[in-house]
Amino acid sequence: MGRLLFLVLFVAVVALAVWWISREWSGNADRVAHNKAEVRRYLDRMGSELVSLDPDNGIALDALGEASDRMNTARTQLASATTLGQVRIARETARGGLYFIRKAREAMGLDPGPPIPR
Repeated sequence: MGRLLFLVLFVAVVALAVWWISREWSGNADRVAHNKAEVRRYLDRMGSELVSLDPDNGIALDALGEASDRMNTARTQLASATTLGQVRIARETARGGLYFIRKAREAMGLDPGPPIPR
């Protein structure tokens, strides 16, 4: 009887964990669309910074190159994202690009700009 109770509780805990993980990583279509729109705003911000900044030293040029790579990667990730987990990965990649934009601005002696979104 004790083993059966343990087995039932174990199966229930595993089922709850699987349900929670699938809910967090799949999400519904509205949440995915909302989060995709947020990442697109980050990418638009990054794109406008990349177009407007003219690097005057090697450090800034390298940082802008990294930001450009992150932007392209995030766009590719976002285009194929169908779950919240995939959108989160694209968001982190975009945040990395915004970090390099800030570093380039600092290397050029400019105000680093707005903080990186959370």
